[in-house]
Amino acid sequence: MANLKNKAEAWLADILGKQATFRAGQWEAIDALVVQRQHVLVVQRTGWGKSSVYFLATRLLREQGHGLTVLISPLLALMRNQIEAAQQWGLVAETLNSSNQDDHARIESALLANKVDLLLISPERLGNDRFYDRVWSRLRSNVGMLVIDEAHCISDWGHDFRPNYRRIMHILEDIPHEIPVLGTTATANDRVVSDVAEIIGAGMNIQRGALTRDSLSLYTYPEYMDTATKLTLLSHLLSSIGGSGIIYCTTTRDCLLVSEWLQKEGHNVKPYFSNVEATIDEDRIALEDQLMNNQVKALASSVALGMGFDKSDLSFVIHYQLPGNLISYYQQIGRAGRGIERAYVILMHGEGDEDIQRFFIDTAFPSVAQVESVINALKEFGAMSRNNLLGVVNVRISALEKILVHLEVEEIIGRQGSKYHLQKADATPDFARWKNITESRYQELAQMKTYVHSTDCLMRFIATELDDPNPVVRCGKCKNCTEAQSKFQPSTQAIARAQRFLRHGDPITFEPRKRFPMKLDGYRNTIIPHINQTGLAVCEYYDSGLGERVRQGRKINTYDESLLDASVETLTQNLLKDTRIAVVVPVPSLRRPQLTPVFAKSLADKLHLPYSEAVTHVEQHPSQEDQNNSHQQALNVLDRYKITGDIRGKTVLLVDDIADSKWTLTMIGELLGQSGAKAVYPFVLAVKNPSG
Repeated sequence: MANLKNKAEAWLADILGKQATFRAGQWEAIDALVVQRQHVLVVQRTGWGKSSVYFLATRLLREQGHGLTVLISPLLALMRNQIEAAQQWGLVAETLNSSNQDDHARIESALLANKVDLLLISPERLGNDRFYDRVWSRLRSNVGMLVIDEAHCISDWGHDFRPNYRRIMHILEDIPHEIPVLGTTATANDRVVSDVAEIIGAGMNIQRGALTRDSLSLYTYPEYMDTATKLTLLSHLLSSIGGSGIIYCTTTRDCLLVSEWLQKEGHNVKPYFSNVEATIDEDRIALEDQLMNNQVKALASSVALGMGFDKSDLSFVIHYQLPGNLISYYQQIGRAGRGIERAYVILMHGEGDEDIQRFFIDTAFPSVAQVESVINALKEFGAMSRNNLLGVVNVRISALEKILVHLEVEEIIGRQGSKYHLQKADATPDFARWKNITESRYQELAQMKTYVHSTDCLMRFIATELDDPNPVVRCGKCKNCTEAQSKFQPSTQAIARAQRFLRHGDPITFEPRKRFPMKLDGYRNTIIPHINQTGLAVCEYYDSGLGERVRQGRKINTYDESLLDASVETLTQNLLKDTRIAVVVPVPSLRRPQLTPVFAKSLADKLHLPYSEAVTHVEQHPSQEDQNNSHQQALNVLDRYKITGDIRGKTVLLVDDIADSKWTLTMIGELLGQSGAKAVYPFVLAVKNPSG
């Protein structure tokens, strides 16, 4: 063993420098894998060096003649970083994923010829029939070690649970028990650790380290801030803190809002989220490189910039909104201060933050009724594709995908090609467990709120709540330990500037639907004959600021003057500059007969445009909010409206308060087109899903 350790230490010095030595626990983990060939779970803070453990263990195992290491990793961005790092450690590393399909044949040949040391795959790849049949079936006999990175994703108690991670259980059954298995995570409390250990294997060697990060100065703003105040504070903070960092935002819209505001304030800040290249001219790799090289002050980012992003001199992490739990919060702040003595971690919160988190919690698991509807459909109709299922079950596509993964991973259903079939007709998932997890996540949200207002050492609060066996007594650097007080006092002019920005911010557009989800009665094919123009919205429904006012307006059945003013400005500065509207027409509702018409009439008066209630809601139907996919939504509003006013030859501004599925606007626009409207421009206060 001494020779192995000496060899590993020499490699460590070659890669990281002559002064590099093993941190406490690193060699112990390597020894447990290479010598004792155990199942090991390493729970260590970000920056501790978990990747060094599996890179060195892989190199030692390969020298001994063992097979390759299979590393299961959750994110493509994380895989890119891991491949680059593996190559620095002298390993031949490859990945099979959706972005490099042209290389799959070459990589598969190299794998089967034992010319690859480390294969990185996503958990979703384990559900790929081609991979399982052509690669894994022949590769599993040559696996030297299995590594499950970000192992908390296995546990549905974890903050970032992914059902596809449960496919790992089948892989574990495929490989001999004596093959070493390593799970790594920085974000796991006792409950998650216990759950992961149970899944990966009894008798697991669990190695836990301290969670305290000496370089982080934690600061919270306990006061509840409105959006204009938060934006003004962000500009102040970026002027006060040196270096570069990350500003975490909860929604894509807020990433765009924050980055645009800070750019106007003179800060080089860009947005970052999963499909950012669809919105701006730069992709995620380019944006990551700019932050790595200090070419931007910050990225206003979703949680997509989290696991695996490693910049040693990141000097700040700011949360623009309240996170859902301390575990994900700790994972995100762990990006900062890895190679510098002090980094600043700042948390603010305001209107709408909790509403967004409650939405995430409530939609994390599909409902019992939704799961049962899928099982019953497969019982009644036999094997069905996903599109077939959407036609008969009232479930969103995203929810259906979750259901199918859950049922497939638990072997309640099977899949052949594109069709799913029942394997255990009387089985159901553990719904009681799902309910308990949901309740636990509400408790975690309450815990996050307690943290914001805590007067104790903030680092100790986090470490204690995350079950650190030896939490720090006082970190000496956080707001409470140093009794620091913010000097931020926004001027009237600065707040007014932010308020003007919020009123004049870029509008949200949404593309019209062009096809019916199926052939509908009365239509010869699926192409919609009269297609609406591009829609326009003032805000997103779950935005802070205006989104909060829309949500409040629906509760009290009236919209305030600020929403009317914002609508006038949005239309005046965008649509009405180039388009002459002939008439404003509200979308009628039998449930709320006054809400939208009253608002639309006030809007028409402010714009000095004619107003007409030219559409009649002829028959009550179930709420569109209760219809969960395009098939059900389109059918729900078919033949429910009729045109009762003369709109021939007119360009119509079709006004509604909320756009979610867009099918109500689509069907009414089709009827207006049939009745001779020249063009129909949908306009709404808030949109729930701009791209859907």
